[in-house]
Amino acid sequence: KYMVENSLGRLWLEGHPDEELKSKWKYYLEEAEQEPEVQKQLEEIREKCRDIRPEDIKVLDPAMGSGHILVYAFDVLYDIYKSAGYSERDIPRLILENNLYGLDIDDRAAQLAYFAVMMKARSKSRRIFRENININVCAIQESNGFPKEAIDYLVNSDETEIEKRIHREDVEYLINIFHDAKEYGSILEVKPIDFDAIERRLEEIRKGGTQDLFEYQYRNIILEKIPALVKQARIMSQKYDVVVTNPPYIGNKGINDRLKNYISEKFEDVKSDLFSVFIVRNFDYAKPYGHLGYMTPFVWMFISSYEKLREIIIKNKSITSLVQLEYSGFEEATVPICTFTIRNTYLPAKGEYIRLSDFRGAEFQPIKTLEAVRNPNVNYRYSVGSSNFEKIPGMPIAYWISDRFINCFNRGTLLGKIAETRLGMATADNDRFTRYWYEVNINKCGFNYSSRIEAQNSGKKWFPYNKGGEFRKWYGNNYILVNWENDGFEIRNYKDEKTGRIRSHNYNLDYIFKEGLTWTFVSSSCFGIRYFPQGFLFDVGGSSMFMSNKKIKYILGYLSTKITFETLKVFNPTLNFQPGNLCNLPIIFSDGKFAEITKKVDDSIGLSKADWDSFETSWDFEQHPLLTHKGNSNTIEQAFNNWAAFTDKQFNKLKANEEELNRIFIEIYGLQDELTPEVEDKDITIRKADRVRDIKSFISYAIGCMFGRYSIDAEGLIYAGGDFKAKWKCENGQWKVRKIVKDDEGKVVEDTWVDATFVPDMDNILPITDDEYFEDDIVSRFIEFLKVTFGEETLEENLDYIADTLGRKPSETARQAIRRYFLKDFYKDHVQVYQKKPIYWLFDSGKQDGFKALIYMHRYDEFTVARVRTDYLHKLQKSYEAEIKRLDIIIDSNVSQREKTNARKKKEKILKQMEECLQYDQVIAHVANQRIKIDLDDGVSVNYSKFQGVEVPQGEGRKPLKADLLAKI
Repeated sequence: KYMVENSLGRLWLEGHPDEELKSKWKYYLEEAEQEPEVQKQLEEIREKCRDIRPEDIKVLDPAMGSGHILVYAFDVLYDIYKSAGYSERDIPRLILENNLYGLDIDDRAAQLAYFAVMMKARSKSRRIFRENININVCAIQESNGFPKEAIDYLVNSDETEIEKRIHREDVEYLINIFHDAKEYGSILEVKPIDFDAIERRLEEIRKGGTQDLFEYQYRNIILEKIPALVKQARIMSQKYDVVVTNPPYIGNKGINDRLKNYISEKFEDVKSDLFSVFIVRNFDYAKPYGHLGYMTPFVWMFISSYEKLREIIIKNKSITSLVQLEYSGFEEATVPICTFTIRNTYLPAKGEYIRLSDFRGAEFQPIKTLEAVRNPNVNYRYSVGSSNFEKIPGMPIAYWISDRFINCFNRGTLLGKIAETRLGMATADNDRFTRYWYEVNINKCGFNYSSRIEAQNSGKKWFPYNKGGEFRKWYGNNYILVNWENDGFEIRNYKDEKTGRIRSHNYNLDYIFKEGLTWTFVSSSCFGIRYFPQGFLFDVGGSSMFMSNKKIKYILGYLSTKITFETLKVFNPTLNFQPGNLCNLPIIFSDGKFAEITKKVDDSIGLSKADWDSFETSWDFEQHPLLTHKGNSNTIEQAFNNWAAFTDKQFNKLKANEEELNRIFIEIYGLQDELTPEVEDKDITIRKADRVRDIKSFISYAIGCMFGRYSIDAEGLIYAGGDFKAKWKCENGQWKVRKIVKDDEGKVVEDTWVDATFVPDMDNILPITDDEYFEDDIVSRFIEFLKVTFGEETLEENLDYIADTLGRKPSETARQAIRRYFLKDFYKDHVQVYQKKPIYWLFDSGKQDGFKALIYMHRYDEFTVARVRTDYLHKLQKSYEAEIKRLDIIIDSNVSQREKTNARKKKEKILKQMEECLQYDQVIAHVANQRIKIDLDDGVSVNYSKFQGVEVPQGEGRKPLKADLLAKI
C-alpha cells in the first residue's frame, strides 16, 4: 500500500490536488518542504501533470507474483477515476484495459494474478465477466524451438519486398529476444517493433485456411506462440507512468551461469543481487518524471558492494520517500527490508524518511509507520536531501544523521589513511589447521613471537589466531591456535580436495605477529574492538587493524565509543563490520587529550585482561580467584565475597572508563547534542562474580590440580603435554613441582622446584562412584584439596557452602550433593566450558552409572585403558559383589522393614550396575587390547572419536556389540 500510494497516488495528486482523495490513502507521505528553487521545479512538473487523464496512467509490476500490488493499484485507480467523475459502471473495464500491466516468469503466478485482478474488478462490477477485456498481465514465454520455416510462413504475405524485409527483421528479433526468456524475465531489454503489422498478419493466418499439411503445422505453431510473444513484447517495450514491484532477492551466487553472464554484460555496476538489477532496469520502464516504488532488502543503502547503485540513484534520480523497517519487520521472514519511492529524474529535493529500526516486532511496523505519516514531527521521521549522502564516504543513505555528524567527516581524517585494515586468512579447513589452545601439547605452542622468522626458528607448531568470537571489548577471546609450523608451510601448500590445486589465498604475511586491534566480524549489539599484543595471526572472522604503536591506544579509545558504533551503523546497519567500514571512519586527534585517552585505554585493557585471565580457558590463567582473593579467611564463602567485591570494583571502574572516554570523544567531535556518555551494564564485557559459575570453576580447578595440570604451589599452567616428570618429581619422599615465572614478554625469569602441598594423582585415573567404594575416589580427593587450600577446621562449613551452591536436596548431606554433582553434572559443565573439546575424558558405562572415571587427555598413554579396567573397573565389580552380600545379610536379618526395603532397592540398583559393568568390560577389554595411541596435534575430536562406536565381536553368527567407551559429547 505504501509503495502504490506514494508513487501512483503522488503522480495523480501532483496534477490534481484533492484532500478528500488523499485522506483515503493512509500511508501517503506529504512531500517535504523544499527550497524555493526546487519548489519552482516541482511546480513545473505539476503543471504538466494536470493534463493527465485517469485512462492515460500506465502502471507496471514487472515481478508481479500473484498480483498483490496490482490489486491494490486497482483500488487506488478506482478512487482516482471516481474523483475525476467517471461512471462507477465503466471504471473496472477502463482500469483493466488501460492502466494495469504485469509480468512474471512463473505461469502459475500469472494465473493467480489474473484471477486476483479479475476478482477485484468483479467486486466493483458484476458484469465484468461478460465483457471481452484483454487484461495486460502475462507470464513471460520463451521462443525456443521456433522453426525457421514458420518464420518464412509468417512473413509470406502480399506485402512489398521492402515491407517483407522489415517485417522479417521484426519477427526474427521477436524470436531471438525471447530465447530462454524465463531465465531473464522482465530484466530483458526489449525494443518496440511494428507489433501492429505482426498482429495484422496473425489475423490473416487465423482467418485463412490451408490444405497444405506442412503449412498447417506452421500455422498452429505461429498461432500458439506468436500472440503471447507480441503481448509480452508490447508490455516490455513501452514506458510507464508508475512502476511498482517487490523484486526477487537472489545473490550472484544463487543464479545460473546464463543469467549471471547476462547481468554481467548488461548490469555490471549492480550485479550483486537480482533485486538491484531490477531497481536499475525499472528506471528504463518508467517515463521521465515517472514514479517508481520498490520493496527490497535495505543492504543496498549502506554496504560497499552497492555503492554504484547508490551513486546512480543519488546523482540521477530523486528519492521521494523511504521506510526502513526493523530487521524482523515481517513475521514470515527475517530479512532487512525497506520500501521506497523514486522520481525518475534528478531534483535536488528533500525526501521523507521513516526509520523503524528501534521498534522490535513485526506488529509495530505498520503502527509506527502510520504514526509517522500522520505526525511529521515524530523523532524517527526525517526530511533529507540526497546531497547530504554525497558528503559521506561510500554515499550511504544515512538519512538520520545530523549535519554535525556529517561535519565530522570534513574535520577528521579517514581511518584508512592512518591505519591499515586487513581481512584475515581462510584456512580452507579449520578442522585440520585450527585448535583450541588447551587441546594440544603446550610445548608446541608459540606465544609472543614478534616476527615470522622468530616464529619459524622456534620450531613451534601452534600460534595464537584471532578468530572473532563473542562480543567483547578491550581484550580477550584468545583461545584459538593455528598451525603455522615452518612459516605456515602446510597451510600454504594445502591442495583443494576437488581440484587437486594449491589453494590461492592472501595471508597478509607482512602483518602477522604484529600487535594490533581486532574485532568480531558479526555483532548483535555493539562494536567489540580488542587490543592484541604481538604474536597473533588472524582469521576472516577476526579481521585486524595495524597502525603506529604511538596511535594504537588513542584509536582503540575512539573505536570503543558510542560515536564509532553510531557511525558504523551508517555504513553497515546489519552489524557485519567489514574492514572497509572501519576505513571510512573519521578520526579526529586531540593533542590536549592524547595522554589522558591513552591512560584510560591502557587501564581498560588491563581490566579486561585481568578478567579474561581469571578463568582457566585463558592460556595466561595463573590461579583460581577464590584462592587469589581468600585473604586471611579460611572459608570459601568469605573468599567468594572478597572476589565478588573485587569484580564489582573492576566492573564499575571499566564502566567509568568507558563513560569518560565517551564524554571526551563526544566533546572532541562536537556531538554533545547527539549522544550521551552513559553506558549500560549489559555493554560492559567483563564479568561480575557469579556464585554458581565460580564454585563450579573452583571444582574444575581442583580437578586440574588432581591431574597435575595446575598446582596450588606454582602459578599458571604446569603440565599440558610432554614429559610429566619434567614438571613433577619426588625427592626423598617429598613431591616437588616445577615453578616457572615469565615476564610480560614471555621470557623466563625464574625456574625452580618447590615443595608440593597437594600432590596430583599418579595413575591419571579418578574414579567417580555413587558410594565410597574407593579411598581415593574423586570426592575424597576433592575433600583433601579443600583441607589443603582452606584448612581442616572449616572443612564442614566449606562443604556445606559448596553443596548449597550446587543445589543440595533437603535429604542430602553435603558430601552426597557433591558426589551427585560429580556423578551427574560435572562432565556436562566441563564439556560446555571447554566448548565441546573436553580435556578431561569420562569413561562411562551407561545410564545406570555403573562405572565412571576421569582421565586427563594430556597424560593418556596406550596403557591407560588397561589400567582403568584392571585397577578400577574390576575392583569396583568386586566391591559391588561384596556390597550385594552385605545387603543380603540385612535383608535376611531382623532389622526394621524400612531398612530391608532400602536394602532391596539398593541391591536392585547394584545388580543393574553390575550387569552394565559386565557389558562395559567387553568394550573396555577390546579397546585395551588395541593399545590405541593418540596425537595431541589431532585435537580432541579426532582423538576422542577413536574410543567411540567401538564394535566388539560376539562370535560367529552374532551381531557385534557396538558401544562408546567414553561419555558422549
